[in-house]
Amino acid sequence: MTNPITHLKRATYYSIYLVILFLAILPSCKKGNKNPDYPIGSNENINTWILDSLKRYYYWNEQLPANPNLSSSPKDFFNSIRNSSDRFSYISIPNDPGTAVPSNRNFGFDYATVSDQNSAKVIGIIKVVLKDSPASRAGLKRGDYISKINGKTLTASNAQALQTEILNSDRFSLGLAELNNNTWTDTRTVELSKGVILDQREISKVIESDGKKIGYLYFLDFNGGLANSLTPVFSNFKAAGVSELILDLRYNAGGQVAEAAGICAMIAKNVSFDKPFITYRGNKNGGAKTESIGTAATFDGTVNFNTLLQQNLGLSRVYILSTAATASASEVMINNLKPFIQMILIGEKTRGKDEASFRIFDARIPKQVNWEMHPIVYKLFNANGSGGYSAGINPDIAINEMSILPLLQLGDPADPMVKAAIAAITGKAIKTSIAINNVVSERFRADHILMDSRAQSAQQSIVTTHRLR
Repeated sequence: MTNPITHLKRATYYSIYLVILFLAILPSCKKGNKNPDYPIGSNENINTWILDSLKRYYYWNEQLPANPNLSSSPKDFFNSIRNSSDRFSYISIPNDPGTAVPSNRNFGFDYATVSDQNSAKVIGIIKVVLKDSPASRAGLKRGDYISKINGKTLTASNAQALQTEILNSDRFSLGLAELNNNTWTDTRTVELSKGVILDQREISKVIESDGKKIGYLYFLDFNGGLANSLTPVFSNFKAAGVSELILDLRYNAGGQVAEAAGICAMIAKNVSFDKPFITYRGNKNGGAKTESIGTAATFDGTVNFNTLLQQNLGLSRVYILSTAATASASEVMINNLKPFIQMILIGEKTRGKDEASFRIFDARIPKQVNWEMHPIVYKLFNANGSGGYSAGINPDIAINEMSILPLLQLGDPADPMVKAAIAAITGKAIKTSIAINNVVSERFRADHILMDSRAQSAQQSIVTTHRLR
């Protein structure tokens, strides 16, 4: 059987990206002669195109329904035939907001809602605010407390419904609050409207502790060209004599696999171009393919592999920070570094996206279908053949980042996750022992997080060019 991946590489419109893990652009499947000649633009015509494409490329193609209802709307049709275990495939019309996957990222912030164990009050905690976003321009910052959304007080019963209001809105309001002398007080209300948010800059620093120089690096997405843009950071780490690295992926929901491979190439010792890095396994049409770290890192043509090797830190271990929002390419880094070096995961269990998707569009001239699909096509494995983490990757050291409130700035050595990593590096015990499975604050318990918008976004949305989740 001809390897379908080789066939895809010969296709006119072929290029690969990671859609939270891996995006490939390829021509659509064409409608076979056995199908009725439905009018162009009709639901039946569009849905036949969808079904034909999925029958060839979809990971669960053999489990598609035999005679689905072709008359429903394309989005409803696509969702109705998705496999029950498929959390990430989606369909939309480019540049049509009405079909896009909604997300808090369009407003420039993410938050979690938690229960206050002292007062039975539910409060929202802003975890991250993007630079040059509607949220940052409104003065919001990491650690701010939310008491109301659209004028409605947050409760355990309405937290999810109010998050849905945000996702379905172009504009909404947040009521902020402060905690003084054990009492919650409303402070001000801010109005937020959707905006275009460009790629975010990384946060990096060198932390010195007990004679060790520890590099700290946080970035939000695995954007195209990220590895190349981070070469000065790794160069600075190398010049500073960094011997340990903390990689903060707690809010990173993915991006391009090439960038994950490129960053791995600047971290691990004994890296060479030909060392196996990742295996893609598809249905019987898709087959399987293993790529070396050099091939994967240079696939998008944004960096020279020798440039990466020049910045290589030669580390034998790395500490990665994670939450339930850590997904896709972030999980590729976690899983695929393991055959190279020791990987210590600190924080919470990851999201569990061990899959890759194609972008499939209608390449006919003239185009008949405006919809584009992003179906799961591959399962992903590391060089040792290990994968299967759809339930998430469990941390080696379990830490709740909200064990200290208000939230500290990212990279602060007193941040509980960073603090746990430093303690593991230096061999020093911390007050909230890193050996326990649940680190909690007295006020907000880890098991009382009601809703996390970033984890929800990691499940429901796909990384786009500008990473607007």
